[in-house]
Amino acid sequence: MRRELYLECYTGISCRKLLGALLALGAEKEELEQRLTCLAQCLVSIEAQYESQGIEEVVLKNIESAYPVFKTKEETEKKIAESPWGEKTKTALYRLWEISLQSEEESFLEGAAAWLALEILGFEQLQVLSVTETMDSRDGEILPCAKLLQSIEKYQVPMHFIRGQKEKSSLLGMELLGIMGKPAVFPDRVCIEKTGVGSVITQENSFLREGLRAVVLTESVPEKTEIQRQRDRKETAEKQDSVRVLETNVDDCSGEQLGYAIDCLMKAGALDASCFPIYMKKGRPAYMLQVICRENKQEVLEDIIFRETTSIGLRRYEEKRRVLPRTFEEVVLKDGHRVRIKVCFHHGKRFCYPEYETVKQICEETGRAFRDVYDEASAAAGGYYENL
Repeated sequence: MRRELYLECYTGISCRKLLGALLALGAEKEELEQRLTCLAQCLVSIEAQYESQGIEEVVLKNIESAYPVFKTKEETEKKIAESPWGEKTKTALYRLWEISLQSEEESFLEGAAAWLALEILGFEQLQVLSVTETMDSRDGEILPCAKLLQSIEKYQVPMHFIRGQKEKSSLLGMELLGIMGKPAVFPDRVCIEKTGVGSVITQENSFLREGLRAVVLTESVPEKTEIQRQRDRKETAEKQDSVRVLETNVDDCSGEQLGYAIDCLMKAGALDASCFPIYMKKGRPAYMLQVICRENKQEVLEDIIFRETTSIGLRRYEEKRRVLPRTFEEVVLKDGHRVRIKVCFHHGKRFCYPEYETVKQICEETGRAFRDVYDEASAAAGGYYENL
């Protein structure tokens, strides 16, 4: 079932708010602390204040001692390279570190914590609703700042601008959103699996909280019709099993003798028997006889091979096979003759194959061409009679 994580960023985006929402969604705090400690190579703890709607405030503790580790480019590359995660995560962490050097609001470990929390929840992408941001001026400074505006332009983040005296998004949060986010596209039918809100207390007003809401939506699959359920039941009949393969090379056996041997093998229970022209040592032309069978028929069929061909040895091995579900039906031709049809199912499609023996018998009785009878039976089985 398709699951997507949607972000409602009506008060902007920051790593702290996103981290709070992800913890409220169920990202394991202890596992996240372990990952951050592994990255920083010093103890990192997370302090979160839980509220009824989610998490009010998230604070990373003991991160000051980690910053000498990430002071230089060489040291940062080394520590990230030594981390136990995949290349995508390592690339993203290094990019977040580069942006954190330009950010005054949030630290690299706060951005890393939000990224790793997304990994813990199993999401590789974010569906982003419009992000609200301030577009105004303050003390002669144009908002949003040039760096934040460059990130918005670079990643084409869907934005909604309002007037105000303070930016709502952090540079690091916008970068993370740019790396993982894409404009939200809603399926036709969805169910809300869970919601989580992460908030921060504004510095200007200790009573005002700015929150970000994360919502996990699952696509609701319409109830299937009875015809679809029947088709699914037929498709689930598809099976994978093992068969035995018997092979022998003969260069002194006539075609008539091999044809008779194949008839005997099929009557004795072989699933299939075939002959292939080959060249043996010293350039001698020959045939390879190949028989497919069940294990309980193997010994009987081996005896037939030794009895009816000139083989004095054979190869035998086990193979896996995939078998489409099939049924047998009958169709009536326009002249009243009945043809047995093998019907197979694959990926919701129906395939019809007239059985050779019944087509052959009708041709012998009526004198019609084999292809004429075969095509008429195929059309009848597929419901295309009116096009004949």
